[in-house]
Amino acid sequence: MEPGPEGALVVRFGELDGDVEKSPGHLDSLGKPVGVILPVAENAKPLESVKKPDHYTLGGTKPDQALVAEAVFPVMSFGGKPARRPIFYSRWLPAGGDKVAGQPALTLDIVPTGNPGEAKVFFRGKPLPETKARLNAPNGSHTPLKTDAEGVLKFTCDEPGRWVLTVPGYNEELPGFADGIAYAVASHNAALSWVIPKP
Repeated sequence: MEPGPEGALVVRFGELDGDVEKSPGHLDSLGKPVGVILPVAENAKPLESVKKPDHYTLGGTKPDQALVAEAVFPVMSFGGKPARRPIFYSRWLPAGGDKVAGQPALTLDIVPTGNPGEAKVFFRGKPLPETKARLNAPNGSHTPLKTDAEGVLKFTCDEPGRWVLTVPGYNEELPGFADGIAYAVASHNAALSWVIPKP
């Protein structure tokens, strides 16, 4: 999730340090993101999401708004491994949002604790301890991280630009069906994104 060409927030699909997927192409395989503005009200309605050539819109939301979104990808199976259903969760952190403690709003969520340089990872509403994560810097570098016993991540970020904190491929044995295709594993992938402005 990041500011798009017209300043509104958008969802892109692809590697953080590579090209994003486009339509026609793999972007067409990603399910339409379902996003809501935070905090989530009881009568909240999903943001209108429209597919563009290289992103999905999020109802014209702006970078000064906090929001979450999730999307799914078709069931995948390769290398003789059990079929899995990839699910992607994304949270946008507006400027100053790191100073406000958040609450989990997604199945797998990376939530600011209110202390700059600190976030907490939740899975199904409970802290997720001893789990691998990664801090992706604007210059393309990646720093491996791991949650502590309380699910907390601590990191340093001071360079202007887009930062993304990720918890990739947290697998859950959860057999099911999607579009008539059986899978054995739900693969949960979370991202917390924010931009540090230039001074």
